[in-house]
Amino acid sequence: MKKHYSLAALLFVLGSFQAFSQNLVIKGGWVFDTSSKSFQKNSGIYIEDGLFGEEKGASDREVLNLSDEDYVLPGLIDLHAHYRVSYEGKAFDDTVAMPKIFLANGITSTFPAGEIEPEKMWDLQQKIDAGNLTGPRILHSGPYYGSAAPDWNPEFSEQDIRDRVDYWAERGAYGFKAKGITKAHLAILIDQAHKHNLTVTGHLDSGFKNSVNPQDAIKMGIDRVEHFLGGDLLVATTSAYNSLKDLDPADLRLEEIIQLYIKNGVYFDATLGTYGAIGLIDSPIFEDWAEENQYFTSFTKNVIKNVKPSAFNELCALIYPVKQGVLKRYYDAGGLITVGTDRPLLLDNYLGGGIGGFFIHREMAAMVEVGIPAAEVLYFATQQNAEAFGIADRAGSISPGKWGDVMIIKGNPLEDINRTRSVHTVVKGGEIYSSAELKKAAKGKLGPEN
Repeated sequence: MKKHYSLAALLFVLGSFQAFSQNLVIKGGWVFDTSSKSFQKNSGIYIEDGLFGEEKGASDREVLNLSDEDYVLPGLIDLHAHYRVSYEGKAFDDTVAMPKIFLANGITSTFPAGEIEPEKMWDLQQKIDAGNLTGPRILHSGPYYGSAAPDWNPEFSEQDIRDRVDYWAERGAYGFKAKGITKAHLAILIDQAHKHNLTVTGHLDSGFKNSVNPQDAIKMGIDRVEHFLGGDLLVATTSAYNSLKDLDPADLRLEEIIQLYIKNGVYFDATLGTYGAIGLIDSPIFEDWAEENQYFTSFTKNVIKNVKPSAFNELCALIYPVKQGVLKRYYDAGGLITVGTDRPLLLDNYLGGGIGGFFIHREMAAMVEVGIPAAEVLYFATQQNAEAFGIADRAGSISPGKWGDVMIIKGNPLEDINRTRSVHTVVKGGEIYSSAELKKAAKGKLGPEN
């Protein structure tokens, strides 16, 4: 016999963040259609065995009834979702609070973009899959490739790197991230990853001190680039950060690197918002709308309270308007864009306010602020992210055969992108979660204890 629940009744009765893992039909409200980039009246979203299906199928589906104020989107994908916490030179991947915070904000899939403790992250995913812990899908990146990895050896041979790729690919990695890598090592990484049909992205630089300029990485075949478009405007005599602050987004020479991205089908993840946060930019986008301080441990709160603005904060304040202009120009030219948060909790190099899970809503708002339509931004964070990562057959839209992942919000985000912040219910693989309960379970648990 089918059971019918309104959202309010369902969450009141269950009183926990995970409701059930049965076959499900979601009725009512409005649903985001990624093909038209618009919301349509919901005629029924059917989930069976964790995947979207057709109306025909299981007869024992639970029924979730929505109101006309409810808007349903595919689960968000964060392609730069750090779980990393660091303090006094010690770093670890948080597996307690961050998974719940990501999921509570409608992020059902995360690419960690370089894992500090890859074995720990693998264990986390196994526990999530087994139902022993709660969190999003972890689209594993394995360890960093380059000096950002604690175990990286700059003397690695070609075979060492190929073996490293093979090992993590066979473990189930979804893609790889380079940071602090040389040209020679990056070329090997890209070649070997592509043999496994896996993508490579990179936090690259200007070419300064044997780093790799994105322009060169694109010629090697890299799939995505983080942070900096690159090109000859990032001079190799200084870091990308120092070079970028003086770049003119209207410079005609920028067109060459933009067209190189477009010609090669390379995606750009600007991580725009994080530079605004690091730069301590005074904007409603970066206001603490979620009272995020409540998620930190008492020790972490005290550390943050005593942080003084740094030269890096000042530098990013100069970089932010440049990145705004560059991203808008890139979008207007037809460049491919992905969405990621890039919010590790670095207490010894404070990056400003904003926890990763909450921050995806700031990132989307920052994109809209520069003139990218909200419908496009929602498409980037769902379908286009899935395409960029090579998982469009499994994620990105509410389509039969894909993972049964959605987030449910109040109000139409095409009218106001900030309405994505109103996530109240998340469905992952047919399991219903209360956003409020997930956040409650994460309070006071993020960061070191002492």
